[in-house]
Amino acid sequence: MNVNADVTVGIPFYKGSNIAHLRIAIDSILSQTLIPKEIHLIQDGAVPKKLEETVNAYTANYPQVKHLLISQNMGLAHALNISILNSSSKYYARMDSDDITDPDRLSKQIDFLESNLDIDILGTWAFVFEDEFPSENCSIRIMPVRNKEIHELFHYQNPLIHPSVMFRRSVFAKTGLYNIEFRSECDLELWARALKLGVGISNLSEPLLYYRNTGVIARRSAALGQQIKARYRYNTLSPKLNILKVMSLVFRVLPHKMQVWGYKKLKKQSSPQKHDHELLVESKIKY
Repeated sequence: MNVNADVTVGIPFYKGSNIAHLRIAIDSILSQTLIPKEIHLIQDGAVPKKLEETVNAYTANYPQVKHLLISQNMGLAHALNISILNSSSKYYARMDSDDITDPDRLSKQIDFLESNLDIDILGTWAFVFEDEFPSENCSIRIMPVRNKEIHELFHYQNPLIHPSVMFRRSVFAKTGLYNIEFRSECDLELWARALKLGVGISNLSEPLLYYRNTGVIARRSAALGQQIKARYRYNTLSPKLNILKVMSLVFRVLPHKMQVWGYKKLKKQSSPQKHDHELLVESKIKY
């Protein structure tokens, strides 16, 4: 396997991670058109023996794959910080243990960052699906591209899909690392600091991640307190945006069925075109 991309990909996992989903996530990175310099499999606390054996099999067969062990479960922010501090590449890419990356994702993000030196944090659009992959019922999550839209959207929606993000690793010298006090909204809190500092943020207007949406609404509702803290780390004088910010937080305490309905209606997303749907079903990812 040739290494030809100066990027580290961090994939955190813990005792509750699904082994089959983790394999697909790792394989989707190993199937990239540009193979990353390193892939960090970040173990957050003790895990079942079969899960650890799965990870050990990858480290034994792929020299780029590194197993980073955190003996006690410390949360996502701590796990990502350990990975970032143990990386030496120009770029650092996020990935979740239950999502799937398009084969061209790393290549396209690096090409964009090499050509746009004012951007330090870059996400992408995503195919959103429930439960298993491939799925007949999916949509494309559309994220803002322009700086002004990202600044505005932050106040009432997350302007980036966290596992789609690639960073210039040098940006952490400006923003600092993830805040370990935020175990569930660490990405939103980091975006707040980055936006306050004027860090360049954008999204590629192309779905390059297959995002598993199962259980997301319940997890976000359970983290309402941290979401409030994160949202108010970056404030605005706009009455409209402040109203939307409050409404977005109130939304988290609505009954689950109402949240599901609102999530589908209010999120900026679209149904895939025919060729996009075929791409989803006939993915190049190896199982």
